[in-house]
Amino acid sequence: MQDAFDVTVVGGGIIGLLTAWQLGESGKHTLLLEQHEISSPQGSSRGSSRMYGDTHLRDIDFHLARDSRYLWRELERETGQELLYLNGGLDITVSRDSIMEIAAKLNSRRIPFDLFEGAAFGRKYPQWRRNSKTYAIYSPNGGILRADRCINAAVSAARKQKVVIRDWSRVVGIDPEGPSKTVLVKISSGKIYRTQKLVIAAGPWAQRILMRLGVGLPLDVSQEQTVYFAPRRNAELFMPENSPVWDWDGSEFVYGFPIFEKAGIKIAFHQDGHHLKNLREFRKTPSESVIKRLRAFLNRHMPDAAGEAFGVTTCLYTNTPDDDFVVDTIPGFPQIAVFTGDNGRAFHCAPAISRTLKELVCERKTKINISPFSLKRFKRGQDV
Repeated sequence: MQDAFDVTVVGGGIIGLLTAWQLGESGKHTLLLEQHEISSPQGSSRGSSRMYGDTHLRDIDFHLARDSRYLWRELERETGQELLYLNGGLDITVSRDSIMEIAAKLNSRRIPFDLFEGAAFGRKYPQWRRNSKTYAIYSPNGGILRADRCINAAVSAARKQKVVIRDWSRVVGIDPEGPSKTVLVKISSGKIYRTQKLVIAAGPWAQRILMRLGVGLPLDVSQEQTVYFAPRRNAELFMPENSPVWDWDGSEFVYGFPIFEKAGIKIAFHQDGHHLKNLREFRKTPSESVIKRLRAFLNRHMPDAAGEAFGVTTCLYTNTPDDDFVVDTIPGFPQIAVFTGDNGRAFHCAPAISRTLKELVCERKTKINISPFSLKRFKRGQDV
């Protein structure tokens, strides 16, 4: 027996959940399929917090972030949960040209900011070691997304809109009957669902599903790691009111959070280079070498924070060669949309990405120009 739906979403991470919520809100009879437990993300949505910010150079990234802020607030109103906490954000670099480029872009958008050069940065933020070669921009629009709460809120909002959620439902077959026709989706239990539209948002598992549709993408999956450090002194300097979220663009790209809901700062390398040949190589066991390297970074730049390490979490990034998203429909099957290639930066703008996926399958046009995210930038059927 086949259950019939207007739209089926494959993948119960933050993108899939928010897409299902928005589809349900628009009146679509929606099914969400997740191969793991719905409340315990296993891919890129794992963890308790994510950074939010809108100091992007590209306009498309700025618009996704800005629109997502309003949509996060809508989800807060829908569920009564506090999800986004704005305490400001710092972009820190050793390149004056880079920081001035950000400043010029913020000026063009009339976004308020503070610019710090050299020792002035250390005077404003004494938790950072003073360095004459450091440049920083503070924006009041940066902050923290409570990621676990975001997942739970998205599940609650989707269910409120009568979305049917089926976890422990691994997709093993997709059979589109033709362009603009129904799609048959088979799960590991043997059950088959019939759907008019399909959205694939399966994170690092998307590659396997897309190959069933004849689409090969040059995706790379990497294992990343976040670590908490308990400050060894001056803990008040690392509280949210004194310490914005931050990213450091130097010889390594590092990002961090203040003390927030746990008794330490959170810090990580972005795209640290631990590439996996296959998903079976993923380990939840932390890497001691990563902890050691992060501690060395803190000792160089934020020494008071370099106390005891705890709360280590590993997660997965799904990366494209150009570090950009894929948001598109499948060639020859406009009723099937896909999101992949989070590159470790999709969570904060997930609501706007999800809205775009809904628009793709339901309206076949989007409010935001998504041509930079097209599948066409890769060779069709390229081997991975």
